[in-house]
Amino acid sequence: MAKRKTGWPFQEGFIIEGTQEIHVFTDYRWNDGSVSRRQLVDPETYDVNLAIVRAVSLKMPDNEDQ
Repeated sequence: MAKRKTGWPFQEGFIIEGTQEIHVFTDYRWNDGSVSRRQLVDPETYDVNLAIVRAVSLKMPDNEDQ
């Protein structure tokens, strides 16, 4: 039986437009070592170099009062 391909997000890109923060892409790392990008906004409509990139953490916070 073939190993199932699974992926998880590791970074997201945002653009600031005025007072709005727009989520424009999410990058995924797959268990075969490949990386792919899911575009949420057409990349022709914004300057990719201006995107703010943030790491994604899938760990739960240590705070118990949340």
